[in-house]
Amino acid sequence: MSPSREVDGGAPLAPEWRRWLVENLLRGTVRGELVTALEKAGVTAERARQAVEAEAREPFVEGALRAVGMQRKLEGLLDVYAELFLQTPAPPRVDRHDALTPAAFFERYYFQNLPVVLRDGWAASLTSGEWTPERVAARLGEREARHACCVPLFGEPRLEPLARELPTPGGLALADVRACEPRLWWEPGGAEVPLRASRRNVLLAQVHGVRRLQLIPAFELRRVASPAEGGDAPLSLDVELSPGELLLLPVGWWYGFVAPEGGVAASFEAFALPEPNVTWDSDAEPLPSPLPPRD
Repeated sequence: MSPSREVDGGAPLAPEWRRWLVENLLRGTVRGELVTALEKAGVTAERARQAVEAEAREPFVEGALRAVGMQRKLEGLLDVYAELFLQTPAPPRVDRHDALTPAAFFERYYFQNLPVVLRDGWAASLTSGEWTPERVAARLGEREARHACCVPLFGEPRLEPLARELPTPGGLALADVRACEPRLWWEPGGAEVPLRASRRNVLLAQVHGVRRLQLIPAFELRRVASPAEGGDAPLSLDVELSPGELLLLPVGWWYGFVAPEGGVAASFEAFALPEPNVTWDSDAEPLPSPLPPRD
């Protein structure tokens, strides 16, 4: 808990001890324990208390303590959501439905930030024509078709024939396919795509091939972003998506997948709702807090 070097009881604290105090204050260590540690290192009780309080009153430490305190509160809240999720009677899983009304889809899954798999036969018209793996690969080109990719369907002349044939899932996505910001997902055989965050709600529609996904809930942010050595692994849900099936990838969830035999899919990002889709910009720089009052 403390530096190996002892502290001279009468001299000012060395820089390494001051760094140690600040580090432990930010970690949330009880101040009494810090005083005790300093006493064991040779500092008098009164001077140890003064040193701890002096570091805690430093303006940069006070600001850091407020920021760290808010982070701890948010992490604790996410852990509570994780506990509630695990308290369901059945083991955590991704629901599957052969028939689900749009109202139920939005109320039970979209607004609840939960994934779901639907099968409604929307892709029956895509099993031939421009959406066959051979045609898609030809339009991508030999070099690009060697790797997994996710590319917009509109704005690329070579892909416009695919866009013209693409229907939107009725009642779930907007009827105007262009407004849905559709993307082509292509994977050659054996492709593996590592975990990434879903920055928006995405409706992923499988056309050809089987996609085996790993989904991690949004409340596992801390365990995904900063995995601790030997710590708890994030909760992970496995989903297999077959041709003709749709998967809602909720905003904030992580997903990765493998396509053993290759795959072709389309995704939609505008839903049949009066409100626009939401975006999680995890890389956005925060705005400054309010300025302190003038003297």
